[in-house]
Amino acid sequence: MSSAKSSATSSATTAEDKTETSAAPEPGTGHQGQTFLVGDTIYLRRIELADAPLGMSWRGVRYPQSPERVETWIKEEMAKDRNAAWYGIVRKADDRVVGSARVGRAGGMAVILTLTVDPLLGDRGLAFKAEALKLIAPWVVEEQNRPMLIMHQAADEPVMIAAAGEIGMRQTARFREKIARDSERVDELVFQQLSPRWLDRIGDPDTVALERTGTGQPRPVPPKVTLDGDPPKNAAMVGKRVYLRPFEPGDAAEEATWLRREQETFFDIGRHLWSSIGAAQWRTEGQKKPLPSYVNFSVCLRESDEFIGSVDLIGVDYWNRYAETGSFFHRPAYRGGGYGSEAKQLLLEYAFEILGLHSLQSWVYFQNTRSAAALRKQGYTEAGRINWLYPNKGTLDNFVVFDLLASEWRAMPRAAWDAPASS
Repeated sequence: MSSAKSSATSSATTAEDKTETSAAPEPGTGHQGQTFLVGDTIYLRRIELADAPLGMSWRGVRYPQSPERVETWIKEEMAKDRNAAWYGIVRKADDRVVGSARVGRAGGMAVILTLTVDPLLGDRGLAFKAEALKLIAPWVVEEQNRPMLIMHQAADEPVMIAAAGEIGMRQTARFREKIARDSERVDELVFQQLSPRWLDRIGDPDTVALERTGTGQPRPVPPKVTLDGDPPKNAAMVGKRVYLRPFEPGDAAEEATWLRREQETFFDIGRHLWSSIGAAQWRTEGQKKPLPSYVNFSVCLRESDEFIGSVDLIGVDYWNRYAETGSFFHRPAYRGGGYGSEAKQLLLEYAFEILGLHSLQSWVYFQNTRSAAALRKQGYTEAGRINWLYPNKGTLDNFVVFDLLASEWRAMPRAAWDAPASS
């Protein structure tokens, strides 16, 4: 290349570079012209592909992910998720993304807010997070017209707790020792932002009394069964009358058939019809994962191998070592006879002794006093309530929530069988 041509090319390149540089926005100007969700030190906008290089600062993941992987996640997962919207928490001084706000569906017309900031920012990050809460929670409830917003919050972040109080959020529940933090355990608080319009229309949910039935006294935990022969086929846990085994495709068809005969409505929002194909797909998908977040067992009678119900661990968090428990008995003849409690105790043993979980939670509709009474007998402690989480009978109704620590379950008295159970 001649020196003249080289010089001309260099001049052209320099001119282009100057043009691009002059067209680029100045650092700290990204919020200019934005008319809402702008605070003193941060502003919120939707997550974009350009945020991928800073994914470790805002995604809330604990394991390394390259910018390319984060970009793929944005395009293939986040962009297609119809149940949640992701917003970047952006520092005004330099337009750097320092965290994120995820607004997702929480059931009914409510939403759940999850705020994440770069942990390497320390107290500065918590200040950004608190400011983001004060911007986005009122916007979602008042401008987006949501009846209720829910936020789970670690109890060791006083800046966040103060910010929640400043905007009128209510603390409605406390899950004990739910979060693992620096080799310690921290309680998790549940805050709710309720719409003033809905409060005026349907009244304050905190004034709704929770009906309680039963004595509320825990019962002894059944001891482990000693088999004098082979265990039932494919059994994972064995009790005196029932055993737990993995879900099988034929179970879904039986559940679907029995649900068409259901007569009770108190334990859910009315009755449901399940698709045997959909139920089978949902449960078998969970078995494909080495660390499944959903663990489902079919409950069967030992004497006949009859499938009578199911017990579940939902949302298993192997980092913080907690999960939510659930159960459902599609065979009405085996409700109220102690079969459910026996199966549940097998699930608790599996959760605490095999998976090594630290705590469990359970959520129950207010009107389902039978399940709430059963949880108290199993050793659970009432942790509070979650208001307005689902529509019911012309209003928005509430959940009562419970928790149970592994140490509490292990300290409960044990019953004794008269003799070893036969296989």
